[in-house]
Amino acid sequence: MKFKRLLLLAIATHFSVQYVQAQFINHGPQVFAAAIQGSHFIQDTKGDDYIFTVVRGLPAKLVGYHLKTNKMVLNSPLPGTDGSWDMEVSSDNTIYVSGNGKIYSYRLGDKDIRDLGFVLPDQKVVWDLVAGRNGKVYGGTYPGGQVFEYDPKSGFKDVGSGAIQEGEDYVRSIAYDPKTDKIYAGIGSHAGFVELNLKDKVKKQLLAEQDKDHEFVYDMELVSGLKGGDRIFAWFNSAKGVETFIYNLQTKSYEQRMAPIEIKSIVKEKNSQKVYYTSAGRVYVLDFAQKTPKAEEIARIEGRGRAAILDSQGNYKVLTASHKLFTIDVSNKMVLNEMLLDIPKAPISIQTIFWGPDQKVWSSGYLAGNHGTYDPKTGEHQDYPGLHQTEGMNNMGNTIYFGNYTKAEIYAYDVTKPWSTSKQNPKFLGAIQNQDRPFAVLPLERRREMLFGTITGYGQLGGAIAHLNVDTEKLESFVNVIPNHAIMSLIDYNGKIIGGTTIYGGLGAIPVEKRGKIFEWDPESKKVLWTDSIADYWSVSGLFIGPDQGLWGFADGTLFKYDLEKRKVVFKKEVYKYTSTPSHIWRNGLAVSHPNGLIYFTVTDKLYSYDPTKDELKELRDNASLMILGDKGEIYFRQGTDLWSYDPAKQNL
Repeated sequence: MKFKRLLLLAIATHFSVQYVQAQFINHGPQVFAAAIQGSHFIQDTKGDDYIFTVVRGLPAKLVGYHLKTNKMVLNSPLPGTDGSWDMEVSSDNTIYVSGNGKIYSYRLGDKDIRDLGFVLPDQKVVWDLVAGRNGKVYGGTYPGGQVFEYDPKSGFKDVGSGAIQEGEDYVRSIAYDPKTDKIYAGIGSHAGFVELNLKDKVKKQLLAEQDKDHEFVYDMELVSGLKGGDRIFAWFNSAKGVETFIYNLQTKSYEQRMAPIEIKSIVKEKNSQKVYYTSAGRVYVLDFAQKTPKAEEIARIEGRGRAAILDSQGNYKVLTASHKLFTIDVSNKMVLNEMLLDIPKAPISIQTIFWGPDQKVWSSGYLAGNHGTYDPKTGEHQDYPGLHQTEGMNNMGNTIYFGNYTKAEIYAYDVTKPWSTSKQNPKFLGAIQNQDRPFAVLPLERRREMLFGTITGYGQLGGAIAHLNVDTEKLESFVNVIPNHAIMSLIDYNGKIIGGTTIYGGLGAIPVEKRGKIFEWDPESKKVLWTDSIADYWSVSGLFIGPDQGLWGFADGTLFKYDLEKRKVVFKKEVYKYTSTPSHIWRNGLAVSHPNGLIYFTVTDKLYSYDPTKDELKELRDNASLMILGDKGEIYFRQGTDLWSYDPAKQNL
């Protein structure tokens, strides 16, 4: 869909009658999605069923539907959060929604949600929620890896006495056993499965030895009333793969391992031992009346299961990521009804921007994925749905290459042909093994290759450089080329491939090195030729060719110039100084050399200009990050969901 965007001018007060074009122009949101996250069914006092879900965006929105009429009954923003990983219904029939360090509540019939505020100090994300006794709810957090309780009467408190697993940042999943008053927590980014006794605060690690190399224990559900003991269903997630496990609370043993299932879709039949769930577009049943339950497929659906119930007729109802609500007759193994919910689209944060070979600005979306373009010639925007979150883009000729999160997946799109994921344009070319985020993407036209530099998976150190032969589409990767360093930046400088590293790996990994490095990569032998550190900095990023044709870049928040022949720094300009150790540095400074002789760059969410001849640094704008140079000399950057441009040749109004 194409449409004209109104150009919102960022202007200062001006009283001159002469018309002068503004330097800063807001081109508006660029990437849109109708991605749903935390979801839950709820029933009112009359017995009517409703489904509520959170639509990702800025801000995220809680939307609800009355199932009898398919009528939307709520569309309320969630201030201060761009999405929600989970939703829960408490014992007093209140809906709770997780957010960015907050939770929200809603009761059927209310016009709006209630913002309950931040759950615990310094916690940025609430991942999973579970209902407790007497209207209480429990949740897990990042980066403290804590478990909190919310009591409507008394508010929030930490019930785990700090991190549930020492040294880990994530409580990614959570379950509650009302019989024993115990919490079960799934940990990351080094997997843990911890039992927390709420009475005496004793914590017990339940993770099997064979599972210690996983990254996360993701979604978790306790299913009670099963023959032989209540079970916890959960799944492991890591760069090496995904696996579901079933843990018996009575026998304290891992009973079964199976292909990944959608935990939030699990429902037990009240008067039987049957458990229903979804996995990869199918509905299954496990019958625990059998000695060894075996999964049996009973129906096929579309999308990943987000929430499910068994209705009053005994039918299995499931909401999927495709926005569809399926009703399945479990006895006759058939889909009775398929209802499409009218999920509103929302603008999402820009994750990456790139000047494409089609002379358009390409933007990718954070978390929900999707892409959009802005055409400076016409002011038109176009949506390109279907790909996951892109961390890095570059092109060779008319083909754009995307490096996507997760699993470092690589795609290629020919801009001269229609965008169609179903017709393999963009085309999936492979994934870089045991890696997650390909931020650095570099074309080597003389070799007919694209190079990708990556950040490894959660809790891991190291990175990779991958070579893609664009003619044969063969992808070859070289892991941990500089031990314990990830690859942030790559540049072709006078025929030499120069890179920059970070000592930080995936989230939750603890660095063992002290300094980031600049290095040279030999594309022929596929080896690092030499490395050097830029003083006591953690990272080297944003390598670029300066106005003097020298090699420039960023060491943390410092702009520097590097002499390759002497292998030494010949200039440094501190722009930003870290006052504390960050959780990670992946993609920091980004810069371009402008035809006017100045360097323009973004670092730590500010836009600057620097005149190397006068040694003059100017802050141009706050809340600005990422940046590229357009073909007419404009600087494009992001501000949240919006694409902005800055034209140095024009004056403010």
